[in-house]
Formats: sequence, C-alpha cells, structure tokens
Amino acid sequence: MNYEKIEKNILEFLRDYLATSGAKGFVLGLSGGLDSAVVATLCAKIAPTHALLMPTRLSNKANLADALRLAKTLGLNYKIIDISNILESFCATNVLSKHQKLRYGNLCARVRMCLLYDYSSEYALLVVGTSNKSERLLGYGTIFGDMACALNPIGELFKSEIFEFADFLGVDKAIINKAPSADLWENQSDESELGYSYKELDGALDFILKGLGNSRISSSEIPSDKILGSEIPSGEIPSAGILEFCKKRMKNNAFKLNTPAIAKVLRD
Repeated sequence: MNYEKIEKNILEFLRDYLATSGAKGFVLGLSGGLDSAVVATLCAKIAPTHALLMPTRLSNKANLADALRLAKTLGLNYKIIDISNILESFCATNVLSKHQKLRYGNLCARVRMCLLYDYSSEYALLVVGTSNKSERLLGYGTIFGDMACALNPIGELFKSEIFEFADFLGVDKAIINKAPSADLWENQSDESELGYSYKELDGALDFILKGLGNSRISSSEIPSDKILGSEIPSGEIPSAGILEFCKKRMKNNAFKLNTPAIAKVLRD
C-alpha cells in the first residue's frame, strides 16, 4: 500500500468536501481507539477539528486517557461528556436493561451520534465517520449510530490497513498496539466477539470481493444472491468456515450501507 498517496487522496477528499459544504470544520467521536485516532489525525491537517469524548461508567479508563492525550497532541477542540446518566434514564423506563448487551451497545452508539449531530449544528461542523471497510462490509456497527456521518475518510480501508496507515501517520503506539474494542461494555473485544482476527477477516473479505470481480466494490452494490454464489478466485483460499461467516454477514448486513427505501408513488 502506498500510504503517502492514500493520505494525499484522503486529505484532498476532506478539503474538497468541506469547501463544498460551507461548514467551518469537523467533529468526530474520539474513543481512544485506532480508527478515530487516524481520522482525527487526518482531519486536523485540514481544518479546525472538534472531538467529543463520550465515555460511560463501564468504559475503559485507559481509552479515555489515550483519547484525551491525542486530542491535546493534535490541538483539537475537545469536550468530555459522560453519557451514563442518559443511558440510565433510558433504562429506567424499563424498556431496556443494560444487561441486554447488543441493545445497550446500540443505544450507546446512537446516543453518541445524537450528541455529535447536535454539536455539529451548534458550531456548523461536519460529522466525520470512523467506520473502516471491514466493519462496514461485516455490518459490525450500529445503523444511525456509529455508522452515521456526513462523510467517511477511511471507509474504503480494511482494518488491517488502518493499523499500517496509523503507523505511517505517526499515531501513538499505545493506541496502535491495543486490542480493537468498541468499548461498549466491560472487557469487550471486537475480535473475540467476531470470532476471528481482523487479519483473517480482511483476507476473507478481500478474497470474496475479488471473486465478485472488484476488490474495492461496495457491498451495497452487490446483490445478496451473488455474494453467496460467488465463484472462488485463484490464489490462497481462506477456510470454508470464515468464508461462509463473512458471506452471511455481508448478505445480512448489506442494508446498513443503503439509504432508506422510499416508496414510489404513482400519480394520475
């Protein structure tokens, strides 16, 4: 990967989109994780960048410390908002228990996005997404939560590429070397939850997309029946188990990459 060229392309993308939008800068959620660190580093090179640090009582304190250190290093305008009270107020309605991990995690992601969009409205900023290609293809994210944004500069980079790109950009090694985690509940781990390492997943995803004829195609453009019936390309073949896992997740989560369906109304 030519990361020097990739950085140049992404910076041009950010600069052009910002100029067209008329916004004054960018805002993103800074978690202390790798993806948001890379996005913040890129955005800070183009325009005033704001970061919301939105922990809960269950969040890893080391992640908050890493996010705070990065915000200061990059000279970001930052604000820490503990969202625990918001979440607990929602749970107090008896609609949701914090022990229902998937629903609780989705709520965390949507609360954070609500705050980001409210902040963006107040200061005329663009909400920048931090979902990588691996997460997008596998549907490993919350629709209208962390997957919502005005623009996404890293959505075509696999997670394994993000590690290398972060090193190229000079991101803090403490952030690069930590285990990937959405930090939605105590001791949560992306790779443990998915059941495979990102290196394995990215190899399988790239393999599937090449079998479809385009390694950079968006899964929203691929019919689900074609994903499941794709031919196997030549070369090193990932295990049948991980291929089936990835194909099913791509098929079941492709809707997250599409805009909402609008009924076509026929008028006389």
